[in-house]
Amino acid sequence: MKNKIKHFSEGDFRAIQPKIRLPETKIIMKIGEGKVYHGEFLIENEEEGDVRGLVYASSFRMHCSEQGFEGHQVKIHFTYDASGMLPGQIEKGYFTIVCSGGEFELPFTAIIEKPYVMTSIGKVQDMESFRRLAEKDYLEAARLFRSRDFYQILKYEEKRWSNLYSNMRKWSLDEQGLEEFLVGTKQKERIFLTLSEGTESFFDLQTSKKEAIRITKNTWGYMEVAVEVKGDFLCLVQNRFSTEDFVGNRYQLEYVIESDLLHGGKNYGEIVIRTPYETLTYTVVVSQNPAKSSDRREQAKEWIKLLSSYLQCEAGKAQKEVWIKEAKGYIQRRQQEDSDNDLYLLLQAQLAVLEGHKKDAQENLDQYSYSRFSLSKKFEMDAYYLYLTAVCRAEEAYTKKTVEDIRRMYMKNRESWQILCILVELDEIYQDRQDKLSRLEEQYQKGANSILLYLQAYRCYREQPECIKKLGAFEIRVFSFAAKYGLLSEEVALYIANLATQLKGFDKNIYQILGKAYEQYPDPMILNAVCTMLIKGSRLDGEYFVWYERAVKAGLKIAQLYESYMITIHGKKAKEPLPKSIYLYFLHGSVLDYTKLAVLYANVILHVEETSELYGQYREKMEQFALTQLEKKHITEPLRIIYKRFLNEENLTPKRREALNEICHVYEVIVQSDRMKSVIVINAEGEIANRVSVIDGKAQIHLYSKEDRIVWEGRNGIHYVESVNYESRRLFYDKHYLELCRPDPEQEEEEGYCSRPLTFEEVQDNGLEQYEHEEVFHLCSKKIREDNYAEDDFLTYLTFSLFQEEYYDKAVLTYLANYYCGPTKDMKRLWRVAREYEIQTFQLAERILTQMLFSEQMFGEAEIFLDYYYGKPYYRLKWAYLVYVCREYVTKQREIADEVMEILCMEYHHQSTIPEVCQIAVLQYYADHAWGDVQENMLLMFLRELSIRQIYFPFFLQYPKDWLKELQLYDKTMVAYYAKKKGKVTFRYQLIRDGEETGEYHSEVLGPVYENVYVKSMILFEEEELRYYFVESGEMSEIRTEKAVCRKVDRQKEIGKYMRINQLIREGQKQELIENFAEEEQMSELLFPIY
Repeated sequence: MKNKIKHFSEGDFRAIQPKIRLPETKIIMKIGEGKVYHGEFLIENEEEGDVRGLVYASSFRMHCSEQGFEGHQVKIHFTYDASGMLPGQIEKGYFTIVCSGGEFELPFTAIIEKPYVMTSIGKVQDMESFRRLAEKDYLEAARLFRSRDFYQILKYEEKRWSNLYSNMRKWSLDEQGLEEFLVGTKQKERIFLTLSEGTESFFDLQTSKKEAIRITKNTWGYMEVAVEVKGDFLCLVQNRFSTEDFVGNRYQLEYVIESDLLHGGKNYGEIVIRTPYETLTYTVVVSQNPAKSSDRREQAKEWIKLLSSYLQCEAGKAQKEVWIKEAKGYIQRRQQEDSDNDLYLLLQAQLAVLEGHKKDAQENLDQYSYSRFSLSKKFEMDAYYLYLTAVCRAEEAYTKKTVEDIRRMYMKNRESWQILCILVELDEIYQDRQDKLSRLEEQYQKGANSILLYLQAYRCYREQPECIKKLGAFEIRVFSFAAKYGLLSEEVALYIANLATQLKGFDKNIYQILGKAYEQYPDPMILNAVCTMLIKGSRLDGEYFVWYERAVKAGLKIAQLYESYMITIHGKKAKEPLPKSIYLYFLHGSVLDYTKLAVLYANVILHVEETSELYGQYREKMEQFALTQLEKKHITEPLRIIYKRFLNEENLTPKRREALNEICHVYEVIVQSDRMKSVIVINAEGEIANRVSVIDGKAQIHLYSKEDRIVWEGRNGIHYVESVNYESRRLFYDKHYLELCRPDPEQEEEEGYCSRPLTFEEVQDNGLEQYEHEEVFHLCSKKIREDNYAEDDFLTYLTFSLFQEEYYDKAVLTYLANYYCGPTKDMKRLWRVAREYEIQTFQLAERILTQMLFSEQMFGEAEIFLDYYYGKPYYRLKWAYLVYVCREYVTKQREIADEVMEILCMEYHHQSTIPEVCQIAVLQYYADHAWGDVQENMLLMFLRELSIRQIYFPFFLQYPKDWLKELQLYDKTMVAYYAKKKGKVTFRYQLIRDGEETGEYHSEVLGPVYENVYVKSMILFEEEELRYYFVESGEMSEIRTEKAVCRKVDRQKEIGKYMRINQLIREGQKQELIENFAEEEQMSELLFPIY
């Protein structure tokens, strides 16, 4: 570069400018995250000789192995460091090649690729490509899912996905875990199974039968399915399968119906199919001999109906005559179907007795086959026969004899409750009801379980309630029966209630008996008994609230009644006004837990007038309660009402604000599935923020941002991400309170919440694009001043990058003016802005001029040169510039600044000489511009020196005629041609006299006057015209100019030999002119002899 400047300053332009070719028009780099890319590009010279120059890169990440280069064909090696860049980022920049052949730009693009794992489908570098892998080969995807390489795939996906995966590694990474992950990241939908049918029926199977359930799945993925059967006659071929067993989207689940295990009638069985998300039931019905089974069922239904009707009569709710008529019809139908069954004869006799028709009854009994010595074992029917016979005869002796016979039967069959029931009706021994009940209870203890037994016992209690002395299992059974069929009398109910109050705990059967009794007889004693038993048994579920409510309304005085009332109140009842007695009772203290006390206080707020005395007595308690619960971070629907009433800015301490912030982010989640054990919240940092047990399908969790994720943990150990349907609602949300609970700015500062200042090293590690430009600008400006304007390569890159984005100040501009060196257009822009800020730009101007001269690409530089010139310019650079612009002005007709001409004149006056091309440029300039006395001697001197060297230009003829006479140019005509390329220039011309052509075109090969400037000088006589054109011949082409015409220029007084000839041609008196011409010619030869 220095040599070229030196040659230019001396006017030496003999070196041929290289013709540069860049084989690559752009460079595209695909770089892995954090990797370094190595590449290269070529610079070629299409001409002979070497090319020299420098390479600048627009990006600090781009480094050339050597900034300078030299050679005919040069290979530039470079590296691109992608450290700190994120996948998906694209940086576009360019190399600037400043060389002896010009200045060129080679654009490059750096594309940062995501990390990837190579699989059977190619690169997997994001969840989209991983989803495709899982869809094609689930097992391969599962192996990758278990590998830590999976983190590379998730690195630039949503942070929530990476957090979820980190936690799943602690739980399970099996195929089911992968399925949940894919569903949770919205890559696929949850798998559902569909059964082709819900029920299948079979009839009269003689042998075992294999069948299959056709199951369809809705989508791809993995899921394990468990199968179980309900019904002994069903058997599964396999009790587990997975989606891997499906053919396409279909699977056949085989099962076997074991015919040996079927019973008559309908056999019901179920095949239960359990997936992690749902339970499907397939019903199998096998009917064996359906006609017979149907008859038996119908008979059983009719018999039960008949008994129920009888009990209605017993309760006084139906007429006996109607029942008897119904019973007769039933017995007649059964007797027709089964005429050999003696039971129907006895039943007919029983009905006749009830009607008072003992004769008819006896006729039926006579048809019964009875013998005391019979070996048959139908003891119950024989006893029944004897009982009916005794009733019909109504004879004391016969009755006693019958009782003896029945006693003997009972002695032989102590397990028969039927014989006992018959015996107690006849035997005087059992006239004592207490004794009768004891015998009946013995049968109950032995396993007797019959409506007739219970009816017999209940009749005893009803006739003599004093017998109710305890509530044992037998008594409870009898009274349950009586309550079920509406047989309880009020007196019996009150006896039961009295005994119930003496119980130490809760008995569900007694509770149900008293419940039925209270429906019949709403007596306060029964209500008291129910509530007392509930309170003793700590029955505080919502279903029991109705009893406590009745007791409170009835004004009963029962210990812990009001507490139980508040504990069990729920739903709409809690929002309705409470009885005044409740308000007054809890006014002076309470042992209720906070949830129930909150219900009370919320009810007071909603339904008690704020101005009332009662509200005033509650107010202080409620406010203190609100603050206490806030500090404990409790929240329920009633507490929300209390908080809104009593929380304000004055009573919110920093601790309470923190608690309020937590409460404002509490959500209640409700899940329908009973298979969920707990709910987990993964926060934005990937940590488990909450793990809460699910109770009754509900749980309270904290959610602070949209990035928080809910995961359900099942009782089977599986963690469900998005595959469980649930509802959520925010328990306490109010913008006003959210504003109140935000940390105070001063407190934030005290606690060190202020962000850490940016450092220069961070920007260097991560790149400018990762930070706000304004913040980096302030950092750079500060560093420049702190380092006392010391040079730093990265600082130079940063400050210029910011300068391009209009971020600069005086310190930054001063630093750049001192050190920045890059593409010429960028340095020129920097120079202009620096000049506006009145910053010293001498060094910057020198770098700009040097680079422009080296590359021989001058544009818009005059102002920069003037700034440089009036400093302390380097001598050779100054003259290199002046010579170069003069050369451009002379050879290429490039405009030249007036100030440059003034500088040339000053330089001439200082050193009395300037290079030849500068002399030509000055003469060319002043040929068209005014000049004064100062320039006159200089211009004449330049003309003389050039004429001596036989250098002429057409613009010389524009100078004064005296100078032209001296230089013997006065009678000359000149034409010039500026060649485009290096080659041969031929001047072709034809003279025309008096309008007539004198012959063919003449050709003359011209030599250059200066570089590419060719000048032809001729003398034209009067009335002569010169018709001409130039031909420029190269190796491959030829340039021919348009034809032009040139005439002799007329001057005021013609002198010289040729001018005299022109005068002879014009004048009419030729003899005198000829004589004068001959005389002057002779004198000239004598005065100026030729040696």
